[in-house]
Amino acid sequence: MTEDDRLQRRADVLAARVEALAEALRACGAPEEASAQLLSRASAVVLQALNLELLLERSRTVVEPPQDPQLDLRLVA
Repeated sequence: MTEDDRLQRRADVLAARVEALAEALRACGAPEEASAQLLSRASAVVLQALNLELLLERSRTVVEPPQDPQLDLRLVA
């Protein structure tokens, strides 16, 4: 499974959870304005979570540059 596939799958799962929350809010008769605010915040959190996952995936796939002994820089105390 590629990184894109995994993130798409995660996005689909999170979107389904936000939709389930919307259904639950409608079913319990929650006020429309409060529901809209809550769903807006839930959607923003989903986007933040996906962005964090993408950043983590990218940081794991960063390729280390080859070590060149002539460029070996060391901190000297």
